[in-house]
Amino acid sequence: MVDAAPFSSAASGNAGNADDRLAADGATLWPLIGRVVAAHVVMLREAGVLDDAAAAAVLTALDGVTRGVPAGDQRESPGTVGLIAAFEGRLDALTARGAVGAGALGRARIETAAAIWRLTLRDDLLAAMAATAAARRSLLDLAGEQVFTLMPTFAGSQAVQPTNLAHFLGGTIAPLARAAERLRAAYAEVNRGPLGAGALASTGVPIDRERAAALLGCDGTVAGSFDAVAAVDHLALAAETAAAIAATLRRLLSELLTWRRADPESFRLGETAAPVVDPGLPGFRPPVALERLVADARRLEADAASVVRLVAEAPYGPAVAALDDGGALASATLRGTAALAERTAGLVAALEVNRAYLAHRAGRDHTTSGDLALFLIGEEGLDAAAAREITLMTVRRAIEQGLEASGITPQMIDGAALLVIGRELGIEVENLGHWLAPRRYLERRGASGGPAPAAVRDDLTREREVLLADERWREERHGRLASAAAELERAIAEITAATD
Repeated sequence: MVDAAPFSSAASGNAGNADDRLAADGATLWPLIGRVVAAHVVMLREAGVLDDAAAAAVLTALDGVTRGVPAGDQRESPGTVGLIAAFEGRLDALTARGAVGAGALGRARIETAAAIWRLTLRDDLLAAMAATAAARRSLLDLAGEQVFTLMPTFAGSQAVQPTNLAHFLGGTIAPLARAAERLRAAYAEVNRGPLGAGALASTGVPIDRERAAALLGCDGTVAGSFDAVAAVDHLALAAETAAAIAATLRRLLSELLTWRRADPESFRLGETAAPVVDPGLPGFRPPVALERLVADARRLEADAASVVRLVAEAPYGPAVAALDDGGALASATLRGTAALAERTAGLVAALEVNRAYLAHRAGRDHTTSGDLALFLIGEEGLDAAAAREITLMTVRRAIEQGLEASGITPQMIDGAALLVIGRELGIEVENLGHWLAPRRYLERRGASGGPAPAAVRDDLTREREVLLADERWREERHGRLASAAAELERAIAEITAATD
């Protein structure tokens, strides 16, 4: 059974204004503020700015602060900066008197906001990578089972050439692999530490920006302190990456939906029957997973476009509002894209293909008739111009008579040959069938990337290797983040233990 539940408004990115989204994300952002503050305090202690007692007092208070998120009306100002201000107020209230304010020494709220949105998007990108990998794996598994499943393909409403289902699915598998490359590039751009930027001109406190970034698991810093708090292009990059995944999946899902409507016998989704909701339409079923997935993908693409517009319109300087609006929507778009990919993976896994029906459709509309010219050149020794003219005349006559490619006879070819070259060819009907049959048609297309079974298997093997490399990359990043988190915990434990 494929889960057909629609996205929530928060997951799809359509959650009202920025404050509404931030209120929904507060439980996620709140502990990230604590992590950023902890990394900053540990860095200040290691740099000799704070002594053990002050650092330990702040770090001890942090444990209590992270246990509850204040309601929006309890914040002194809206948005992420307001959430950070509320956090710092609680921290000061729980910190020993002599160390009050030490956690904010040399750190501005805007750089903290920039940091927590980068940490949020970093996690969202990894989740999107995992979900996209699941969709790719499901598609590869289906393709591996369908190398010999013949099917027609279309350019708009016109049938063009036959192929097999595995080759057809390659039109989604390869773009998803390229989208994964973009995810990796977006991660590299997002996973940079902005701490130490101050409000834009850094701080006079002797800080170590690289150490603070390392404690947060970042792969270095945002080099310029102005850029660290003014940058918004990474929000657009993350959103555009999500849109690339959503658009790729939507194109496939829309094509399947078209097939479902035009040729309902071609495949089934493996869904259980929906309850009858209208006695007047007893055969009606509410929108199924496929339709909802297409609609959700379109919404995600629209949300990503909104992020790009927000970024383009952001004023030059510290990007307070753009980080809130763009960060919240980019994060929601990535999460929605991950959900879309996961549900698509489930739908593909449940797909039941009617191979016989698709094979029958693959031989219609003269999609293999073009190879008659190759037959006349290779087997009968005709020149290309004559072969093409005979083929056109023969196919035109077959269409006029309502015949498919399988109905073309040697006599029809001889009639065209008499007009073009002045003689009959005397073709054996068995040889003709060998060239026009869809399965034989595909076997001759064994070039790299072609639909011949051997070529398709080679492509699927390469795509699986690429997928494994992407999964190793994701596991390595998770390992690095886990190591950084362990290092931060170790440093916190060491500082607090020194004052016991």
